[in-house]
Amino acid sequence: MKVSKIPGLGRFGIFIDDVDFEHLTDEEWIEIGKLHLQNFVTIIRDCNLRWQDQPEWLMKWGDTRYGIRYNILKKYPGKTWTEVVQLSLSGSPEIEEIDKVRLSNIARMQEIDPNTGRHVMRVSGKTDDDGHPLGMFAEGELLWHSNESGTLTFTPGVALLSGEGMVGSATGFLTTPDYYESVSNAFRSELDEMVLIHSFTPGRINPGLRLEQDEVMHANMCPNDGVEIPIVMRSPGGIVGLHYSVNTIHSIKGMTQAESESVFAEIDKGLFQDKYIYDHWYKGNGDFCLFDNSITLHRRLGETTNRLAYRVQHDYSNLQDDFWQPYLKEEYATRYKEEIVDFVTTAGIKDFKLPK
Repeated sequence: MKVSKIPGLGRFGIFIDDVDFEHLTDEEWIEIGKLHLQNFVTIIRDCNLRWQDQPEWLMKWGDTRYGIRYNILKKYPGKTWTEVVQLSLSGSPEIEEIDKVRLSNIARMQEIDPNTGRHVMRVSGKTDDDGHPLGMFAEGELLWHSNESGTLTFTPGVALLSGEGMVGSATGFLTTPDYYESVSNAFRSELDEMVLIHSFTPGRINPGLRLEQDEVMHANMCPNDGVEIPIVMRSPGGIVGLHYSVNTIHSIKGMTQAESESVFAEIDKGLFQDKYIYDHWYKGNGDFCLFDNSITLHRRLGETTNRLAYRVQHDYSNLQDDFWQPYLKEEYATRYKEEIVDFVTTAGIKDFKLPK
């Protein structure tokens, strides 16, 4: 196993080469996980990981987690996820029409292992015989974003395994801690107190996306408008940076829209620089990209038509000694404790360190 520095991404980001998943031990995988928590972006190049095994490996770090599942289950108390999906696909009036649209798309975008029942989400430009997309983010640009960005209880980890037709496309990453540490003490104090207001705007994440997929984005990224989330937070590895999810930020709490836009422009000028960015242009299939979703942004560039990748969202609980508290401001830390307990209970997540 060979570890080297990714160019860009400030002081973060690593490539790992010569990883053989057929002979990789759990101890070696946990070692990779701990390296990853300190580097935000880890790209295991040209590996032999099968998509069927992707969830099993990631669950050694922490359970899989999807906010859209929790949000839908909350609307139908007493029902399991399987029951809600079956009712939706059968056309039951118990399920709201908007949720039927979302669930039918999610069902079509999943790759399911018939032997284990485990599933991953496709990210793909491929379509079925009727022209329906077989994966998320099927068409158009994919701008800077973080997943579940307008949600207090967002999932902190994302993994993307390149499958087919990846050459000609790139996954880009941007880390924020170096910028946060570089600003003046006065502006950093302002950032520490700053709370962003999030709202969903169709097309802002993925311009040109069809309505049926945009509804999945709505439920996944920012299901409720007006959500308050502090801009400064702590990553699962204990590093402080910005949760600056530009895909859903609308304004700054206590400021007018014009004042907010002025501050955003100042942040953008300092943050979106080459020294904090790395675009990973695929040279083939088999690259496994692991990335932080708390204080790191990602995007897609290039051709998408025949591209196919497999995405899993997950926690890092098994790599942590105690409950991860992302929020430094007490009001939001308290709110997070309450909401994450409900999330874990409702979604049936097992490997999660809850607050004491």
